[in-house]
Amino acid sequence: TLASLSPSSNYEFQVQSDCGAGNTSAYSASGTFTTLAPPCNVPSGLSPSAVTNNGATLNWNAIAGANGYVIQYRIVGAASWTTINSASNSYNLTGLAANTTYEFGVQTTCASNSSAFAAATSFATSAPPCSIAGGLAASSISNNSAILSWTAVSGAANYNVQYRIVGS
Repeated sequence: TLASLSPSSNYEFQVQSDCGAGNTSAYSASGTFTTLAPPCNVPSGLSPSAVTNNGATLNWNAIAGANGYVIQYRIVGAASWTTINSASNSYNLTGLAANTTYEFGVQTTCASNSSAFAAATSFATSAPPCSIAGGLAASSISNNSAILSWTAVSGAANYNVQYRIVGS
């Protein structure tokens, strides 16, 4: 048994018989073998950060010996994955749908092989920002009341109104 061999290396070996008392044969013809490539480890520590309504930064622990990474992501429950490549252990994902739950997995690519994909991790994008109301108007103004109106904002469930005497 040989140990401490270099990975992904070609070796040759020969054998000499030793019958004792200095009686040895010549060395045999060479035999050869190639050691396997080191394992390409599955990424760990998958975590999203800086999640917004249309993007997120995907992060994972770096793998020693990695040439790069393959990222797959999808809306949870979707039939197919979108695949992208990254040279580092982080990727800024953009163009996502607001208020949607996504999942992503990462695979390590090494010089001669690839790992399995890490178990998928999920994250949810936020709702889009609420737009500012416009078209402000006051009508039916009396000495102690007024009706206020504005243009409806798409997606608004309610409105909060504040008022004061000018300058107070």
